[in-house]
Amino acid sequence: MVSTRRRVFYLIIIILTFIDILFLGYSAFFSVSSTFRYSAVAYDLIICIILWAEFIYSYRHSKNKKKYLKDNSFSILGMFPIDFVFLRALRLVKLVQLIKLYVLARETTGNISKFLKHTLLDKIIFIAIMFIFIITVSIRLLDPAINDIPTAIWFIVVSMTSTGYGDVVPVSHSGRLLGIIAMIGGILIFATLTAAISTIYMSKISRHHHDNLESKIDDLNCEIERLNKKIDELEK
Repeated sequence: MVSTRRRVFYLIIIILTFIDILFLGYSAFFSVSSTFRYSAVAYDLIICIILWAEFIYSYRHSKNKKKYLKDNSFSILGMFPIDFVFLRALRLVKLVQLIKLYVLARETTGNISKFLKHTLLDKIIFIAIMFIFIITVSIRLLDPAINDIPTAIWFIVVSMTSTGYGDVVPVSHSGRLLGIIAMIGGILIFATLTAAISTIYMSKISRHHHDNLESKIDDLNCEIERLNKKIDELEK
């Protein structure tokens, strides 16, 4: 019962946080009215209060408080209602952690816990956000052809995914070098994500074969017992 309540609680926070990220992203990249912007800021403030309340509650009930602070050190920055692209991007890290808590709140979490422990999906997303942030700020400062942060983010994401629309092109050598770094980094990040997702299917296949093997072993044991009984009867 407690596990079900926790899952419902985390699910509600996940939905509210996801809506908040959509509002912040839309107001950051598109021209919106002042009413919409003020509403998004007010909603973001409410979400930050809820996230801090959840953080304090989880901290007080955690067994290892130092480890809890260490694991949530970067997501803390994403809970501040500050109009800064990087801090708002860290809200995604917090969202992933909430999803992780929602999954771990299930009663049967053995395989899921192992998956989260070995894949480190939340850490991978954090590294991706940090990488995008550093390269975005660097190319915005170093290349004269990229005049604002949204354009820089667009160029970096397009480069990381190897799409290459060609609508934004760096003109300086440093900007082109950062573009190459973004391409290589994108390959590594997406390869890591693909590997993490592949482990889900590989574990399912392995578990299926393991179950089949155990079933066959049980059948053989039963057959051996049956034959032993017949041998005993013949000897008697």
